[in-house]
Amino acid sequence: MKVLVVESIPLLLQAISAMIEARGALVIRSSALQSLAENVQEEQPDIVWLDATFPEVQDGSVLKTLRKNVPDIKILLFGSGETVPDIRKYFKQGVCAYLPKSADISETEAALDCVAAGELYVPASLSKAFSSWLTDPVRKKKPGCKLTQREQEVLQLIVEEFTTHEIAQKLYICQCTVETHRINLIQKLGVKNVAGLVREAIQRQLCIC
Repeated sequence: MKVLVVESIPLLLQAISAMIEARGALVIRSSALQSLAENVQEEQPDIVWLDATFPEVQDGSVLKTLRKNVPDIKILLFGSGETVPDIRKYFKQGVCAYLPKSADISETEAALDCVAAGELYVPASLSKAFSSWLTDPVRKKKPGCKLTQREQEVLQLIVEEFTTHEIAQKLYICQCTVETHRINLIQKLGVKNVAGLVREAIQRQLCIC
């Protein structure tokens, strides 16, 4: 996996890069937003880790340019102080994940794993605020979307009535990751809640009952 990290604060840039490199990824570092488009074209990264404090990110111009030039690029925003409407705006502009700068290592790793797998990620603290919005009919994916192996594992445990805490323990992941998988499952299967997930899982034979 190749990750392009664009961070305005040098110390953070170094720390973030070291953390990602420790997970076996190739990191391209940049403290300047001006060279972002050029770096993306030259390096062809899988993920762009982008500092959300740049004015050009906040006004949407950079995200619009990235989406236009590289439609399939996966973008993780690293921000602070944004409101829920702000973050929703970023997702509408094609961002795959939003991670607050107060996040710990486990949440950061969970966000990277979700983005790498092509899934959306929102912090656990915002999951309730985003759940209904992300599963709105306008944003629902078509029924029949392929589930990842981890999503299948989480779905099976949900059907077996395990709690979020119990699922996290069984799969050796953090609870916020379980919540993110739950949101993705609701979106992919086109339902509104966990009861709908269980119904669809049984009807489509997506789990062992």
